[in-house]
Amino acid sequence: MNPLHLAILLLAPLFAASDELDAVIVLYRHGDRTPVDPYPTDPYRNTSYWPVGFGQLTNIGKQQHFELGKWLRNRYGDFLPDKYSEEDIYVRSTDVDRTLMSAYSNLAGLYEPRGGQIWNANIDWQPIPVHTKPEKEDPVLAMKKHCPRYNQLMSQLFLSKEFQNIANKYKELYEYLTQMTGKTVNDIAQTEYIFNTLFIEELYNYTLPEWTNKVYPTGMQELAQLSFAVPCYTRELTRLKTGLLINEFIEHMHEAISENADNEKKRKKVWMYSAHDTTVANVLSALRLFEHHCPPYASTVILELKHNENGLRYVNVLYKNSTEARQMRLPECEENCPLNNFVALLRDVTITPDEWEEDCELDRIDPATMSMMKQMIVIGSTSIALLLTFCILIYILCGTTKKSQQTYFRLPDSEI
Repeated sequence: MNPLHLAILLLAPLFAASDELDAVIVLYRHGDRTPVDPYPTDPYRNTSYWPVGFGQLTNIGKQQHFELGKWLRNRYGDFLPDKYSEEDIYVRSTDVDRTLMSAYSNLAGLYEPRGGQIWNANIDWQPIPVHTKPEKEDPVLAMKKHCPRYNQLMSQLFLSKEFQNIANKYKELYEYLTQMTGKTVNDIAQTEYIFNTLFIEELYNYTLPEWTNKVYPTGMQELAQLSFAVPCYTRELTRLKTGLLINEFIEHMHEAISENADNEKKRKKVWMYSAHDTTVANVLSALRLFEHHCPPYASTVILELKHNENGLRYVNVLYKNSTEARQMRLPECEENCPLNNFVALLRDVTITPDEWEEDCELDRIDPATMSMMKQMIVIGSTSIALLLTFCILIYILCGTTKKSQQTYFRLPDSEI
């Protein structure tokens, strides 16, 4: 590393020492878990091989989040009071056992009961609420509420030349995995599921089947990493997939600095979200910060809203996928990204609940198509008007010709 760059990194905290926090948003992946869905020929498909049921948080996962909670307490101890209060923090989780349990484990590390909050001398823990919503009804954090327009765009993406080339490139891999696993594998997501299962089994020191030597990890890793980029591969996909969560982040920041008394109940110091590796990747994609990888257990995205002595409010983005958090720099903005710039850079993917409901409908017409339809309507209307004008002129001309040819008129009979 360049000595000047190193010096800047070392001195950067000193420059911001007098700056103060206004709010912190924390989004993390759950901790260590068992495989969600072992493949049909998996030698470790029986639950007897595992400490808990499939897809469940293990004791290792609980400890990972307990430690993350302590790390957060150490980092934000001067900002977030030691004593829990519902006025300081709001925690939300997807409606999945492993994310809910991760949230509770994290809070156990973040809030050790003190004083009057000690309710049982034998238990160094206190219950703290974690809010959730059924997955199929949650478009914000679970991101699984049905959105026809998003599904249509995904279908179009997979039919694109780029993804057809990917399918052709890995056709033999898909066929090989299908043969060896007993499960039909024909896309990126299915490959990632098998890769993830093998990764966990290897992590637990199980001997992998001999056939895996040919494709794991090297042959599958690139696709597994790519799979986390696919849900937000375009900005329109990102807007429909992650835009509601980004909108919520921005609303929290505005609430934190609002002087409106009506926002006092909404104002929190920390907003915490317990979710999945896909959620972490989606948020990083929305921020244009995702580098192809598989987000590890307890990986964490942090948004810090701060202000300096001049009153300038700015956002720091950090990504913790190991022991320490790494500060990230948004494209087209400095590391201490001014709040107004941060909001402007994310405007293309930010969406409100009403807009999301409207834009998810399949009868929604995109601007380009609407413009083309307007042009066609104008051209059609003009053509019809010209045709009618032509017909009227023909009618008039024909009528005039007939009258000019009629030279004899019968006079009325005088007797009548």
